[in-house]
Amino acid sequence: MITNSILLFTVLCTTVLLIQFLACAKGTKRIFNYLPVPFWCYFTPTLLSTLNLIPQEHALYNVISKILLPSALFLLLIGTDIPSLFKLSKKALIAMGIGTLGIFLGGIGTFLILISFAGSPLNAIEQEFWKGWGCLSATWTGGSANMISVREILQPPASLFSNLIITDTVVAYCWMALLVFLSQYQKQLNNFLGIPMQEDFQAISTTDSTTPPNEQPEIKMSYQKKIFQKFQKFAILLILSYLMTQLYFFLAQKCPEVGVALNRWTWVILFATFIPLLLSCTKLKKIEDWGASKLGNFLLYILLTSIGAKANLHALTHAPLFIGLGFSWVFFHGIFLLFFSKIYKIPIFLLATASQANVGGTISAPLVASIYQKNSAPLGVLLAILGNIYGTWLGLFLAEICRNILDLLK
Repeated sequence: MITNSILLFTVLCTTVLLIQFLACAKGTKRIFNYLPVPFWCYFTPTLLSTLNLIPQEHALYNVISKILLPSALFLLLIGTDIPSLFKLSKKALIAMGIGTLGIFLGGIGTFLILISFAGSPLNAIEQEFWKGWGCLSATWTGGSANMISVREILQPPASLFSNLIITDTVVAYCWMALLVFLSQYQKQLNNFLGIPMQEDFQAISTTDSTTPPNEQPEIKMSYQKKIFQKFQKFAILLILSYLMTQLYFFLAQKCPEVGVALNRWTWVILFATFIPLLLSCTKLKKIEDWGASKLGNFLLYILLTSIGAKANLHALTHAPLFIGLGFSWVFFHGIFLLFFSKIYKIPIFLLATASQANVGGTISAPLVASIYQKNSAPLGVLLAILGNIYGTWLGLFLAEICRNILDLLK
């Protein structure tokens, strides 16, 4: 078993690099259309720890979570286009809000069903179900970063989190497949909703989808110089994100702890969410052109491997129940969207984009949006980013409500 910290960290980093390589390789990339990179980043180290090749408990895992999560959030959020978010039309924001509310209410309803299936009295894992529901709510409002943030704050058991990863993967990708299938019936669905004409993307958002990203004139330089410049930028991003993490911890020490959810770590995540958003309104936003979000995702995947190493494949006892309730959860979200779309006359294109922005996140929402309407991928990105901003806090709020429900039932 590998117990040396440096060697163990090398194994985790190599695992992420290998998975990302296979996700791009011609022979294997199709697999990742069904089981995404985060899934493999979690379950590969889970398999290694189940086989006793790496430890399930190690001090390195705690160090990784305390440093990499705030650093990753800084890198992922620093490039947020705040002005474009303000340009979203009223209908786009209403669709996203209704979808989020559907996720929130569906989470409470399915939690009540979940508790009715649980034993009485509740065993140790079942008493932690409220934490798991907060994690699922966070990822189905924002994305993987939100799920991990809530997980690090609430600390659900590793055995419970394994079931959540399975549920998130199966339900989210099946939901995306359904939305893609429905795209061929847009006219019929819009007629059903009382919307005779499909609104186009430009009418829904003032964001210019045809404007190419900032283009820099290509400068001829030697291969060695290009590599050095990339390494230099990479080093600056790492140092800057680490310094920001230390700032978050310093500020968190000055803040009070209130209840279970608002602890010192919650303050760190709060600062790690909103300080980068404020800085994205400054010239510091330009570091996104250096690959800040790509590096942020890489750090997030390393963190996910350290979380996966704490789990064991033998713990997937609740997966079928969670998957069934997960489907009920997102179907309630879909029906909720359809019901209110008739009131606000929201076209199916917007409903599907907002739904995928909630359930799927920044990777899949642009894909679904462009399937429904050409050149509408930026709208999917913006709605998903909006979910990233508040997903963590909605997940914590839902978890707190579920915890209070458990207290009332005792």
